[in-house]
This record gives sequence, structure tokens and C-alpha cells, in this order.
Amino acid sequence: MKLAYKPSRPMWNRYSRCENMFSIKNPLRIEIQAKCFPGTFVYNILPTYVTDFRSGPSIVNPFIPKIGDTKLALAWLIHDVNYHGFTSKKLADRLLLEMLKHAGLGTVKSHAVYYAVKFFAGSHYNRLDEDQGYIYNRNKGLVKFQWLDEKGFSIKRFNGRRMICSSRR
Repeated sequence: MKLAYKPSRPMWNRYSRCENMFSIKNPLRIEIQAKCFPGTFVYNILPTYVTDFRSGPSIVNPFIPKIGDTKLALAWLIHDVNYHGFTSKKLADRLLLEMLKHAGLGTVKSHAVYYAVKFFAGSHYNRLDEDQGYIYNRNKGLVKFQWLDEKGFSIKRFNGRRMICSSRR
């Protein structure tokens, strides 16, 4: 896996309306090349995007951190973004597994998280065109997503609401 992101130190604050949510403070550009898909995924996430990083009960925090270091935080964040419908649920879950291993979470813990989201998180997966409530509808508009082939040409490009015609990078 290759993971590149700018800035080198993403920042977030607690979201004022909910203690378990966080608001991204600076624009993020994240590029991912993974074994589970060809080409490169490129995410541009604008400030004020709201995430809970790792979902689930706080009792697992000592074993699987809610945020963790930057690579782990980005794994949770990208999974949240993908659950808006930027990728299929299956691909979102497989990418999470690969990113967790890349972040050093370990095989057992990574697979525990993977199977938990695979079997129990399906009700949280939505398509871009679905009404998901204020925070999630607003979040979709704060993400620009591109799937580039090996030569840098767009395979898919989304603006947070719909697919846009393919174009050169």
C-alpha cells in the first residue's frame, strides 16, 4: 500500500454538538494505492467535515484506539467517507482492512474490525443520493473523490453529490 497525504499533520477538534464526533480543521488531500483496487484513490476533504473516526463502544478503546496515530486516524476517516457511497461497501471495508494493517494495527485486531464492519455496519452505508440527515448530507458536499487509472486518467470523479464526466487529471 502507498499512502500520501497533505498536510503532514492533519488536525481536528471535538465537534461542538456531539462529544464523540470530531471536525476536520484543515483541508486534506489523501492519495491511496492499495492491493484491493487498481489505480489511485484521491480524496480532497474540506475543513468542517465531521467524523467519529472509529465507531463502536468505548470499552474497546484500550485495544483498538478511537483515533490513534495519523495513519490509523486516516483509515477511520476514509472508511467514514467511503460509507457515503464514494465506493461500494465491500470495497470500503476491504480498503479499511488494508489501511489498518498498513497503520500497524496488527492482523488479529485488523480482522476483528473488518469482520465487525462487514457484518454489522451495513445499515450505516448509504449512496450519495440518499438523504442521511444534516451532518451526513453536508459532509458529502465537503469531499471530492477521484479514482485514477495507472496513467493518471480519471476512471470516476465525484463531487460529493453525483458522478461527473471523466476527464484528464
